[in-house]
Formats: sequence, C-alpha cells, structure tokens
Amino acid sequence: NSPYGSISLYPQNQNLPGTALGAFALNGSGTVLFEVRGQTQSFGQKKKGMLIKAVERGLYGIIDGVTDGSVYKIDPEQYESIPLTEGRQ
Repeated sequence: NSPYGSISLYPQNQNLPGTALGAFALNGSGTVLFEVRGQTQSFGQKKKGMLIKAVERGLYGIIDGVTDGSVYKIDPEQYESIPLTEGRQ
C-alpha cells in the first residue's frame, strides 16, 4: 500500500553511458533504480522518513532475496509485464 505510485520501466533502448545506471547496464550488470519524487530538502520530517523507508524496504527485499535464495524462484517472465513509465513510451 505505497502512497508513491507504481513500478514501471524506463525505455530499454537508451544509451546513457554518462550515468551510473547506464554505465553499469552497458557492462552487462543488472541494475535497479529507486527513484523518489521531489527535492527532499523541501519535505517535512514525516514525508522524508516515508521516502527513506520505501527505498529501505526495496533494498532489504533484494538483499534478503539474494541471501535466502528466494530471488532465484522469481519468474523472470514477470519482467515483461511491468509497464513502461507513462510519457516515456
């Protein structure tokens, strides 16, 4: 029940070697981007804490999945069902 929107894919045909995400992807490494909205310095303490917690949960989900092996039980075909980010198709 996240108040932050949804999971979506950026276009897959971009060549962005000047970014950390692009540089890792160009080397064949898997990448995950946790993108949160706005400039955090303009948020109050509660909103900033919610953003931190959302990213923290995602990171721990990945770490836990690798640690306990459950990441290997994920169906890779589910990736194809993730919608593209709106306005970037």
